Amino acid sequence: MPTALANQDKGKVAPSTDNCAEKQHIVFLKMHKCASSTVKGILKSYAKLHRLAIASPKYFRYDFCNKRCILAPFQKEFMEFPNSHPNMLLDHMVYNERALKEVFPHDTFYVTIIREPFAAFKSYFAFFQLDKLHKIKSRNPVKYFLEHHDNYKTVSNDAFAKQFGFHNPQKKDFSNIFRYIDSKFQLVMIAEYFDESLILMKRYLCWKLEDVLYTAINAGRYSYKYFQDESVNRMHRNWSPFSYALYDYFNKTLWRKIQEEGESFSQDLHRFRSMLKVVRKPISTVETKENVCNLSNFVNLNFY
Repeated sequence: MPTALANQDKGKVAPSTDNCAEKQHIVFLKMHKCASSTVKGILKSYAKLHRLAIASPKYFRYDFCNKRCILAPFQKEFMEFPNSHPNMLLDHMVYNERALKEVFPHDTFYVTIIREPFAAFKSYFAFFQLDKLHKIKSRNPVKYFLEHHDNYKTVSNDAFAKQFGFHNPQKKDFSNIFRYIDSKFQLVMIAEYFDESLILMKRYLCWKLEDVLYTAINAGRYSYKYFQDESVNRMHRNWSPFSYALYDYFNKTLWRKIQEEGESFSQDLHRFRSMLKVVRKPISTVETKENVCNLSNFVNLNFY
């Protein structure tokens, strides 16, 4: 468990972001089934509000992939307009530092999001209907798959690694890989601490709280969503060691960064959650003039 915000150093207060310039060049490495569609919606809404250009994939609607629609290291040619200079890139891709630097300026903010690996795997399994694809008839298809994963070579055991541009990383290289990712991405969000991650992103981008308001989308419902079994969890951990080590590293990193923000982070988080309660109410239930005025700042945002 992370250190509670209440235990932060009360004498340390993060500097105000009221007067800093909003950052508008953003590369979001969209990860499968990690609340990434909700993050994309937040960023896309901000881009629409400020009339910013978003890079569009050329060959497939949601992926920056090659002509065969295979996720390969990002290239300018994967964009609809390869010679353009967009403000944001928000879809699935394989990270390629050199090619991205050809498109985006040096002050671009790089961000991604990851999720507890077993939860992410179950969501991926359900979304792509891997049980039907592989004709798995078991009442517990996730357990059956993990017991026989050698029979299903088309499913990656370390999808996180591949999207960061690493294939079959060895355990001895994990630490160096994590440090590399940490040096290239200003923020790796954690889906289990979504609001906390958003407040960090808001602060790093010098945005306003209303810029990161959201409603969740693509939240899956499936029978084994909350299934937990220690033996099955252990099978998945043994099958996907990179993902668990990555998650542990950046979970700790997230909470270290939160601690560094000081007491004002808790104030931002509390205010943000209060705003979320208002924005998620039906408009007819917002009765006071004050609330209606406050809502007018963000009700016209397009939440995807």
